[in-house]
Amino acid sequence: MEMKKIKLLATDQSSSITGVAVFENNELFKYDMIDLHENKNQEERFKKMITRIGEYITRESPDCVVIEDVSLQTNVSTLLLLAQIQGAILQTCVTLNIPCYVYKPSFWRKVLNFNQGKGIKRPELKRQAREYIQNKYGLSLKIDQCEAICIGEAFIIENEKLKGKNND
Repeated sequence: MEMKKIKLLATDQSSSITGVAVFENNELFKYDMIDLHENKNQEERFKKMITRIGEYITRESPDCVVIEDVSLQTNVSTLLLLAQIQGAILQTCVTLNIPCYVYKPSFWRKVLNFNQGKGIKRPELKRQAREYIQNKYGLSLKIDQCEAICIGEAFIIENEKLKGKNND
């Protein structure tokens, strides 16, 4: 009996640039970026971003979606905006009946064995994501794409572990 091909869509979402990665059967199939950083009207950019992400999910029709959880980095208004984008993605997935998983940045980095914690600043975490993608795929990509791929990779690794436990 042939196994069903599993399609995963992962995002590193923001209001200006969202990285997207699509995996088929645990292999990176494609990566992309929704780049709206030139639109300086935040409300308009937000509406376009959630629309574009929703269209992307609809077009790709994945078996599941994994997104990065929001965390306070700069200010509360940015946190709220990211939470609204996250909510819109979750709503799209609920509407399309697609399971959606939310990974904390510290969780997906731990799964990929990134050096993180006290004293490790954001630029260092970004560098590790770039190096991970460069080493695994030989690709030099924008950080948003790198992190979307990393989030998808962490999901795949976690699910392989779960599969192993279920087969014991």
